[in-house]
Amino acid sequence: MSGYEMLREAEELFRRQQEKGAFPGGQLVVRAQGDELLNVSVGTARGLRPGEGDAVPVTDTTPFQVMSASKPVVAFSVAVLEDRGLLDVERPVSHYIPQFAREGKGDITVLDVLTHRSGVLVPHLWHSPETWVDWDRVQEELWNARPRYHRGTLAYHPWEFGWILGEVVRRVSGLPLPEFLFELLPEQLRSLRLRVAPDATTRVARTYWLGPKLYRVAGQDVAAGFEQNMNAPSTLTSLVPGASMTTTASALARFYEMILAGGTTSDGARVISSETLERYLRRNVAGFDRALRAYLVLGRGFLLGWLWPHPYGWWNTRECVGHGGGFCVVAFGDRRTGAAIAIVTNGNRGMADVARRFAPLSSIIRRSVRRQNANRSLGLG
Repeated sequence: MSGYEMLREAEELFRRQQEKGAFPGGQLVVRAQGDELLNVSVGTARGLRPGEGDAVPVTDTTPFQVMSASKPVVAFSVAVLEDRGLLDVERPVSHYIPQFAREGKGDITVLDVLTHRSGVLVPHLWHSPETWVDWDRVQEELWNARPRYHRGTLAYHPWEFGWILGEVVRRVSGLPLPEFLFELLPEQLRSLRLRVAPDATTRVARTYWLGPKLYRVAGQDVAAGFEQNMNAPSTLTSLVPGASMTTTASALARFYEMILAGGTTSDGARVISSETLERYLRRNVAGFDRALRAYLVLGRGFLLGWLWPHPYGWWNTRECVGHGGGFCVVAFGDRRTGAAIAIVTNGNRGMADVARRFAPLSSIIRRSVRRQNANRSLGLG
């Protein structure tokens, strides 16, 4: 079977997953060596629940709420400031945000936050979308929070990651994170939006919870109010970096294409030095995560693969760098094959479903690109 035939197999599997109810709608995009190899849109963006109106089909321009898949974008912003000599991630967060030192947090570094080892989790904020609209109020909550775990404890920061690092970027650059990203990223990546204009919220695909009625992360039931919180206009229009970004699979794939190119865009513009970027992509931390109750391998803001089954594939994904979003999105770059892959959907069930649904897709895609690369090297097209 040729690489192109295997890509068709991946497309067929993606379509079958949607038809069988794994998710209402989604997009699948694969890029490699500057070419778009696959771009598939399936299913329903909105209209699954009663009272939502007529079903709206997904197109390749439909923006999806990709949640934590935004964490590498936030980390990339920090990396650029480090590359420019404006920020030292080994310094305490309080060096840039003096108020953060309250309640014994003075020694927590920017690097601790990037690698989810600050110990700062504020669960009551996770269920308070009415608070998210007020950036200053959120920051005050973080400043006054006592760490839940000792510094150095690996405990994933669902929301805190972006709120803390977003304020660091603002203090260092003088710009709110969305404005900094707008100036930083090339035009083809500006659809990586950390907040949505109020008149555009109804164009975003709705996110659906299809899993059990009770589902805990860090001891908190994330299933309760999941759809209400993630789809609320106040959520989409608020700045919740690292936990709320709307974009397309196409833009995410292009982002990882830039990452695989060492920080160079498709038109040849260098955004960051490859040396600085590499520090974010290599293994920084590995271990059992206290919040997710799972083993993780982390770069700085990037989730890395390993030898065993992973959303990036069934086997040996150690050369993959990326991140998931909620329980419905996986986007990553495969450094071995040069494939930039984005699988964006709007159906959420939980961690087990993420691996079960995405691993077979990712495996087929990575094998297909590897085979295409081999054929190209042999002059077979």
